[in-house]
Amino acid sequence: MTSPRSTQKITDKVEPKDQLLVHGDIKDYYKPWSDKLKLRAFSSDYAENSHSNPTSIIWEQSTPHGLASAIINAYTLHQHLRFSPDDVWLTIVQGVSNHISYNAERFRYLFVNHEGKEDVMMDARDILGYVSGNFIGDWPQAITRLTDAIDKRVKKVGLKQLFECDFSTSTNASITASRITLLHAMKEYFMFSLRGGCGIPKVTLDGTLKDWLHLQEKVTKLRDLGLNLDFWLDRLEPVITQFIATYKGNVDEDFWNMVIFQVPKIGASGYDVMGTQSCWDGWISSLFPYNESKMKIVKNSILPSEIPSGLVHVPFKLSIEEENFKLSFAAGFLGARQDKINEEYVVSPVIGWYIIDAI
Repeated sequence: MTSPRSTQKITDKVEPKDQLLVHGDIKDYYKPWSDKLKLRAFSSDYAENSHSNPTSIIWEQSTPHGLASAIINAYTLHQHLRFSPDDVWLTIVQGVSNHISYNAERFRYLFVNHEGKEDVMMDARDILGYVSGNFIGDWPQAITRLTDAIDKRVKKVGLKQLFECDFSTSTNASITASRITLLHAMKEYFMFSLRGGCGIPKVTLDGTLKDWLHLQEKVTKLRDLGLNLDFWLDRLEPVITQFIATYKGNVDEDFWNMVIFQVPKIGASGYDVMGTQSCWDGWISSLFPYNESKMKIVKNSILPSEIPSGLVHVPFKLSIEEENFKLSFAAGFLGARQDKINEEYVVSPVIGWYIIDAI
């Protein structure tokens, strides 16, 4: 049975390119940079909803952020773009999380009454184990226990529900990634421990119209958090409105052409991305409140190297029997990928999470 979605033709002015970039296994892409570190757990939404190789992404990403990379590759290669409410909401909530993290003391009074970091210890001995040097068990459930504990400790009622991906398109990976993002937002208040040139010719917006209206409602509720996010939401909300209009079939070609004014070129090798301008203009930067240097983005212009990472990292401790481990959750966008569907390449972001030894 086909999942609900809206596919709209954007323009006939560009010729789609039948070009497949070099792809590689996600686990190899995120292989720890040190032999002393181990990839302890891994999950991505493509393992659940793949049209081809469930663990393959574009090897040379145009940016470190999967949604931005998908948009840029679709734009520069004149290929069909596809994304979901989860992709947009996870990008937004990562921006909110970074805003809280960068201004932790300023907003402390909104979330907690204590100073410093309060220990949050959860017993996960019934779901996590350590056998022959490997972790086994239900990590998503362990993460859920942590977020449930945080939700009970913070002063903002319903924060977990607001942060969470809860659309008809939501996968186990996107839900877990959004929950880890909540932990990231609260990491300055708590210490976590577990025991045990171009254009886009076509766009597909996954999910139902209700999903996209729900996304818009969640964005609106962000103003109620008292986080002084107007500098960002004033740029973001018109973009969400355009997504909804496009879903309904009211396509504004000028809007989609303005996703990027100045773009990189794909090299002759098929995967070398070479910046040809000093910055990128367009609404793509409206998806982010801060750049990679933690500076506020106040207009729709950003350096390619300053697009923020699509991953958040949350350190935690795990105690199993007599052994103690310092680990780190990582969650968000693992990259972008192309799938050939009905004789055309469709570019989309990949959401996932993994667990690695802490540095």
